Amino acid sequence: MADEPNSKSPHPINAYASITLPFLRGGQSFSVGEVLKIVAILVVAAFLVYRCFLPFRAEYVFREAYNFEVRQDWPRAIDKYLKAWKLAPWETYYLTSLGRIYETQARQANNLQDKLALIKKAEEVYDWCLHISPTNPWYVARKAEIYGLYARLEKDPAEQKALLDKREKLIILANELDPNNALFTLGTASLYLQNEDYDKAREKYKHALVIDERLGDAYIGLGALYRRQGDPAQAEEIYLTGIDKAPESKNIRLALGGLYESQGKLKEAIELYIEEARLDQHNENAYRALGSACYKASRWKTMEEVFNWLTVLNHSNAEYYLFRAQAQVKQNKIQEAIASLEAALVLSPNDVNIKANLRNLRGY
Repeated sequence: MADEPNSKSPHPINAYASITLPFLRGGQSFSVGEVLKIVAILVVAAFLVYRCFLPFRAEYVFREAYNFEVRQDWPRAIDKYLKAWKLAPWETYYLTSLGRIYETQARQANNLQDKLALIKKAEEVYDWCLHISPTNPWYVARKAEIYGLYARLEKDPAEQKALLDKREKLIILANELDPNNALFTLGTASLYLQNEDYDKAREKYKHALVIDERLGDAYIGLGALYRRQGDPAQAEEIYLTGIDKAPESKNIRLALGGLYESQGKLKEAIELYIEEARLDQHNENAYRALGSACYKASRWKTMEEVFNWLTVLNHSNAEYYLFRAQAQVKQNKIQEAIASLEAALVLSPNDVNIKANLRNLRGY
């Protein structure tokens, strides 16, 4: 029998106005509104737990990326750094490593479009860093280098100058943001030296050495400044001080050796080049300088050994095989010299000089 209109039986819609959750209230009923509140609280709590977990996950991924970078596994390093960026977009520390990889790849790329694409990626990374921390001098300095990379590829003189001007302003700004940072001070000093503003350059180099007396590049730059100003004695003193204060720093001996070589002191120069090469057996510039000085000093055996090692460091440079051949000829090692010239010709098949030397030796 149907209920009367005023019956106390619940309306079908009202049947869902309460829900029984025995495990929460001992069987008592919750209203729909109360259930929705509980669900909302649980969702928010789960979201907060997830957000709290993100930094730990990001740190783990960052460490994975760093390990891949150390092994020079660039694709996987980039992939991990991008994931760390996604997990913790506010953590700019993770991003500088990614930007550095893009910069390195851009310098090594052979194709112009590849270079530009990689520079652009690095720029996007540093722009994001500057968005998060606009007054961080490290990010300002990295953006300055991006302008420098663009400038090297720009063919239009006006556009190139505009890019270099932007680079210079950011280099100076980075130093202004942190005036007691030796590296930023050194960068500004090098900029002034390049622009031949010697008074400002000298001031900055000296200040950099006050901050850190072991900064080898500051001695090299300051010595170069004095050489430009025609004061080799002062340059020598600076280089010797650098070797004393920063004995492990690279290229100070190379700079002093160059000074001695320009003064005709080949013996002293060669000794310094040998010391520099021993300090870093992968310093190509040190071995080149040593090989050239040995040629001037007619030290053919040492010259041969030097250029032999250079062919190991850089086996794609035809000049190294050519110079090795010259040293071998001087020692009457004709067959070895022919082999060296043949290797050079493979690398530079249109080189007239190599071809002429090879013809002469084959008819020797």
